[in-house]
Amino acid sequence: MTAAEEEGALDPSTHFAFEHKIFKVNGAHFKLTGQDRIPALRVKVGDLEASVPLESLCTEFGIEEDSQDGKLLVTVRKGLNYVKDIRPGDTIPRELLDGSASWSIEEKHLERAKNRLMAQIAKWVSGENVSMEESDIQAELAKPETKARIQNGVADIAEKLGLGKERKQEVLDLVDRVARELAYIEALRDRFAHASAIQTKLVQVIALHRGDRQFISEVQRVRTLMEPPIRDFSFIFDQVDAQTGEILTVLRSYDKQINFIREMRDELHKKIMIWDEVIETWEIDLSTRSKGIREAVQSTYRFVAYNFPQAQDWM
Repeated sequence: MTAAEEEGALDPSTHFAFEHKIFKVNGAHFKLTGQDRIPALRVKVGDLEASVPLESLCTEFGIEEDSQDGKLLVTVRKGLNYVKDIRPGDTIPRELLDGSASWSIEEKHLERAKNRLMAQIAKWVSGENVSMEESDIQAELAKPETKARIQNGVADIAEKLGLGKERKQEVLDLVDRVARELAYIEALRDRFAHASAIQTKLVQVIALHRGDRQFISEVQRVRTLMEPPIRDFSFIFDQVDAQTGEILTVLRSYDKQINFIREMRDELHKKIMIWDEVIETWEIDLSTRSKGIREAVQSTYRFVAYNFPQAQDWM
């Protein structure tokens, strides 16, 4: 089967199976562009890359809005909330198909989410405050008395849910399913830590450049511009932790909680995707002054000023 025949065989309900020849141009892909992050089709024209906003694409190329291509363009607009770019023939993001995530996590994130939930069960049984710090949770779960408390707690929760104490396995299955959803939050928490660490690195840069008042002033401006989006991340994580902090409530309203977790997962993922490039910029040596450090500061300033413009700016 040829590439064209293969593409034609794709199911438009699960793939971006475009038909118009504009989508078959070499290098054609969809991406958010400009400060307003407008979805657009980008194609190669010689050595240059042309960009056509989705809003005008149908008019420019005679694509009917109710045609297969027209409907897929609506899906592209939604899909760019979950992936950085979309190419003709790509699978439609799973977030739009069944609500699951289209990106992968590591086993450690699932383990961390499961441990948090088990710690919540132990807390629910004892009524005591339990630290949600990862190292504290692991130490607590290793105690024989905590393991016994969790077993009793699972049985009590089964009874509270109207299942009966003998149906503990059903409760554990529910916990596993919640953990699989929360594992994505844990993965995003790790990714956010890399973005947040840039602020710490900027403090290191300031200490390294004592005496260079002009450069230090520039670094301080970057730190100031970074504060609102970093606070925004923290606020969303706090919301998730608060909403999912009571295990019995979570299991009693399982469907509602899963929808909430997925909504927050998608919101966080959309925000964190923007940071990927600048996170990589700071994978540099901060032990001595260098041109690379100055370039990283300038690059980060452009990034935050462009993506998170403030009412007042200083540069």
